[in-house]
Amino acid sequence: MVRLTEMSLLFVLLTASSALGHCKQINEPQKRVAAVQACEPSCPLGWVKFDRRCFSYVSQTLDWASAEAYCLNQGANLASIHSENEYQTVKALIRAYDPKQNPTWLGLNNCQKRRSWFWSDGTKFGYSKWNKGEPNNLNEECCVHMNWAAQRDWNDIPCNLAYPFVCVKRLE
Repeated sequence: MVRLTEMSLLFVLLTASSALGHCKQINEPQKRVAAVQACEPSCPLGWVKFDRRCFSYVSQTLDWASAEAYCLNQGANLASIHSENEYQTVKALIRAYDPKQNPTWLGLNNCQKRRSWFWSDGTKFGYSKWNKGEPNNLNEECCVHMNWAAQRDWNDIPCNLAYPFVCVKRLE
Protein backbone atom coordinates (compact mmCIF):
# COMPACT_ATOMS: atom_id res chain seq x y z
CA MET A 1 0.00 0.00 0.00
CA VAL A 2 2.84 2.39 0.87
CA ARG A 3 4.55 1.57 -2.45
CA LEU A 4 1.32 2.35 -4.36
CA THR A 5 0.98 5.66 -2.53
CA GLU A 6 4.58 6.61 -3.30
CA MET A 7 4.19 5.72 -6.98
CA SER A 8 0.97 7.75 -7.12
CA LEU A 9 2.74 10.72 -5.52
CA LEU A 10 5.61 10.45 -8.00
CA PHE A 11 3.13 10.28 -10.90
CA VAL A 12 1.40 13.43 -9.64
CA LEU A 13 4.77 15.20 -9.24
CA LEU A 14 5.88 14.20 -12.75
CA THR A 15 2.56 15.19 -14.29
CA ALA A 16 2.48 18.54 -12.51
CA SER A 17 6.10 19.34 -13.31
CA SER A 18 5.70 18.53 -17.00
CA ALA A 19 2.40 20.43 -17.25
CA LEU A 20 4.01 23.70 -16.18
CA GLY A 21 5.97 25.79 -18.58
CA HIS A 22 3.81 25.50 -21.68
CA CYS A 23 2.84 29.03 -22.68
CA LYS A 24 1.21 30.44 -25.75
CA GLN A 25 2.81 33.39 -27.48
CA ILE A 26 0.70 36.49 -26.97
CA ASN A 27 1.12 39.41 -29.36
CA GLU A 28 -0.83 42.07 -27.44
CA PRO A 29 1.59 43.98 -25.13
CA GLN A 30 -0.95 44.45 -22.30
CA LYS A 31 -1.73 40.74 -22.11
CA ARG A 32 1.88 39.65 -22.64
CA VAL A 33 3.08 40.94 -19.23
CA ALA A 34 0.42 38.97 -17.33
CA ALA A 35 1.09 35.85 -19.38
CA VAL A 36 4.85 35.98 -18.76
CA GLN A 37 4.29 36.31 -15.01
CA ALA A 38 2.04 33.22 -15.02
CA CYS A 39 4.44 31.14 -17.13
CA GLU A 40 7.00 28.96 -15.36
CA PRO A 41 9.68 26.81 -16.92
CA SER A 42 9.18 23.05 -16.72
CA CYS A 43 11.42 20.06 -16.15
CA PRO A 44 12.22 17.53 -18.87
CA LEU A 45 9.98 14.48 -19.00
CA GLY A 46 10.86 12.08 -16.18
CA TRP A 47 12.43 14.76 -13.96
CA VAL A 48 10.82 16.05 -10.74
CA LYS A 49 10.57 19.78 -10.07
CA PHE A 50 11.33 21.25 -6.67
CA ASP A 51 12.09 24.91 -5.94
CA ARG A 52 13.15 25.93 -9.47
CA ARG A 53 15.33 22.84 -9.91
CA CYS A 54 14.74 19.47 -11.57
CA PHE A 55 15.83 16.12 -10.09
CA SER A 56 16.26 12.75 -11.78
CA TYR A 57 17.07 9.36 -10.20
CA VAL A 58 19.45 7.12 -12.16
CA SER A 59 19.46 3.46 -11.12
CA GLN A 60 22.64 2.62 -13.03
CA THR A 61 25.52 2.13 -10.57
CA LEU A 62 28.63 4.20 -11.31
CA ASP A 63 31.58 5.56 -9.36
CA TRP A 64 31.24 9.21 -8.24
CA ALA A 65 33.21 10.77 -11.13
CA SER A 66 31.39 8.70 -13.76
CA ALA A 67 28.03 9.58 -12.19
CA GLU A 68 28.94 13.29 -12.32
CA ALA A 69 29.99 12.88 -15.97
CA TYR A 70 26.65 11.20 -16.73
CA CYS A 71 24.78 14.10 -15.12
CA LEU A 72 26.93 16.64 -17.03
CA ASN A 73 25.90 14.92 -20.28
CA GLN A 74 22.28 15.60 -19.22
CA GLY A 75 23.04 19.30 -18.64
CA ALA A 76 23.02 18.64 -14.89
CA ASN A 77 25.25 17.75 -11.92
CA LEU A 78 25.05 15.26 -9.11
CA ALA A 79 22.39 16.49 -6.69
CA SER A 80 23.05 19.18 -4.12
CA ILE A 81 20.65 19.49 -1.19
CA HIS A 82 20.01 22.80 0.58
CA SER A 83 17.06 22.23 2.94
CA GLU A 84 15.14 19.57 4.83
CA ASN A 85 12.24 19.85 2.36
CA GLU A 86 14.60 19.34 -0.57
CA TYR A 87 16.20 16.39 1.25
CA GLN A 88 12.78 14.77 1.79
CA THR A 89 11.91 15.33 -1.89
CA VAL A 90 15.10 13.57 -2.99
CA LYS A 91 14.46 10.72 -0.52
CA ALA A 92 10.92 10.31 -1.92
CA LEU A 93 12.26 10.29 -5.48
CA ILE A 94 14.78 7.56 -4.61
CA ARG A 95 12.15 5.56 -2.69
CA ALA A 96 9.77 5.70 -5.67
CA TYR A 97 12.34 3.94 -7.88
CA ASP A 98 14.12 1.90 -5.20
CA PRO A 99 11.85 0.76 -2.33
CA LYS A 100 14.91 -0.63 -0.49
CA GLN A 101 16.40 2.89 -0.48
CA ASN A 102 19.92 1.74 -1.30
CA PRO A 103 22.82 4.17 -0.89
CA THR A 104 22.77 6.84 -3.61
CA TRP A 105 25.47 9.34 -4.65
CA LEU A 106 25.12 13.04 -3.95
CA GLY A 107 27.28 15.77 -5.48
CA LEU A 108 29.10 16.57 -2.23
CA ASN A 109 32.82 15.96 -1.76
CA ASN A 110 35.94 17.22 -0.02
CA CYS A 111 38.57 15.50 -2.16
CA GLN A 112 40.55 18.66 -2.86
CA LYS A 113 40.89 19.74 0.76
CA ARG A 114 39.87 17.85 3.89
CA ARG A 115 36.91 19.38 5.77
CA SER A 116 36.21 21.76 2.84
CA TRP A 117 32.95 20.37 1.53
CA PHE A 118 31.55 21.62 -1.76
CA TRP A 119 28.79 20.68 -4.19
CA SER A 120 29.72 19.68 -7.75
CA ASP A 121 27.10 22.11 -9.12
CA GLY A 122 28.93 25.04 -7.53
CA THR A 123 26.19 25.92 -5.03
CA LYS A 124 27.10 26.86 -1.48
CA PHE A 125 27.34 24.10 1.13
CA GLY A 126 25.23 24.95 4.18
CA TYR A 127 22.71 22.18 4.86
CA SER A 128 23.83 18.68 5.89
CA LYS A 129 22.22 15.47 7.11
CA TRP A 130 25.13 13.32 8.32
CA ASN A 131 24.66 9.95 10.00
CA LYS A 132 25.87 9.88 13.59
CA GLY A 133 29.69 9.80 13.62
CA GLU A 134 30.00 11.08 10.07
CA PRO A 135 31.85 12.40 8.24
CA ASN A 136 34.79 10.41 9.55
CA ASN A 137 37.20 10.37 6.57
CA LEU A 138 38.13 6.72 7.17
CA ASN A 139 40.37 5.35 4.43
CA GLU A 140 40.51 8.69 2.58
CA GLU A 141 36.71 8.90 2.16
CA CYS A 142 35.91 12.14 0.39
CA CYS A 143 32.69 11.57 -1.61
CA VAL A 144 29.18 11.44 -0.13
CA HIS A 145 26.16 9.23 -0.54
CA MET A 146 22.83 9.13 1.28
CA ASN A 147 20.63 6.29 2.58
CA TRP A 148 23.58 4.77 4.43
CA ALA A 149 23.08 2.17 7.19
CA ALA A 150 20.06 2.11 9.50
CA GLN A 151 19.90 5.89 9.90
CA ARG A 152 19.72 6.32 6.09
CA ASP A 153 21.32 9.76 6.07
CA TRP A 154 24.69 10.94 4.70
CA ASN A 155 28.01 9.12 4.84
CA ASP A 156 31.44 9.91 3.42
CA ILE A 157 32.78 7.02 1.34
CA PRO A 158 35.55 6.33 -1.21
CA CYS A 159 34.70 7.77 -4.62
CA ASN A 160 35.62 4.65 -6.60
CA LEU A 161 32.66 2.60 -5.34
CA ALA A 162 29.57 2.26 -7.56
CA TYR A 163 26.11 3.49 -6.53
CA PRO A 164 22.98 4.81 -8.23
CA PHE A 165 22.69 8.59 -8.15
CA VAL A 166 20.47 11.65 -8.44
CA CYS A 167 21.13 14.43 -10.96
CA VAL A 168 19.92 18.01 -10.59
CA LYS A 169 19.59 20.88 -13.06
CA ARG A 170 18.47 24.47 -12.63
CA LEU A 171 15.38 25.68 -14.39
CA GLU A 172 16.21 28.46 -16.81
